[in-house]
Amino acid sequence: MVIEKQLYAFMLDHSHHMAEDWLQSRATEEYYIYSLNASREIGSTLRKQHIKFTTMLADCMMSGHDPYPWAKELAQQRKSAGVPLIKILQNFNRCREISWRYIQQFADSYAEDVRTSHIGAWSLQFNRAFDRVIEVFTSHYHQFDDGVTFEHRNMIQTGVPVIPITGNIGILPLVGELDTFRATFIQEQTLNKASSLKLQYLIIDLSGVYTLDTTVADELFTVIKQLSLLGIKAIISGIRPEIAQTSIKLGLNFSDILTFGSLKVALAHLLEPKKKVKI
Repeated sequence: MVIEKQLYAFMLDHSHHMAEDWLQSRATEEYYIYSLNASREIGSTLRKQHIKFTTMLADCMMSGHDPYPWAKELAQQRKSAGVPLIKILQNFNRCREISWRYIQQFADSYAEDVRTSHIGAWSLQFNRAFDRVIEVFTSHYHQFDDGVTFEHRNMIQTGVPVIPITGNIGILPLVGELDTFRATFIQEQTLNKASSLKLQYLIIDLSGVYTLDTTVADELFTVIKQLSLLGIKAIISGIRPEIAQTSIKLGLNFSDILTFGSLKVALAHLLEPKKKVKI
């Protein structure tokens, strides 16, 4: 039992190193959150999550603790951020390789005390614990996915929320995942509602949108062009940093559209055009 306690302490002591190795092993890829080019803020969040994961994994290995709370929390965060499950599983695999590498490092450091039977037992405990983490995480991810799908359907059934602010200004707040089907529905409904409200300006707020691909962006640009034909000026607010970086990589051009960092600033620009507004 002494050597197991030493391994447990070793994993906790090296949790920061494991997190750093995992972060450095990221590739420069299209999906933002797991990209090596992600912001420092995202990197800091991922580092903290990885350190917490290592502690939870060590507890699962040595004490048989269930990873339920940690896996549920992460599943909700990743689903809310629109992270594809395949990307998450790929990063779990990298995490598995790095974690086991440190266990092997421990075995090499304590070669006189570690026997072949220890390695075999740790391998079994480690893989069981890791498989359990993935099993619980995937289960919760699908549950949240079903919940998002249900909310998505309700959102479609209740229509597009074009909110009139003044006699000629309206807001279209978009929240959650924008797939092609929903984007097409938004395109059809927005024109009718904006026209019936006799708007001159429509602010399309994207602060609640975490991902944007070229197909959905094309639908969005089409809406803006069609609104223009109706004499309605479309303005975009709340583009998140990850959306901005992804847009640049995908070659999406927002240069012909008036954009603001937040809905508050966009409204101030329209309601107080003569007042100097910090953007």
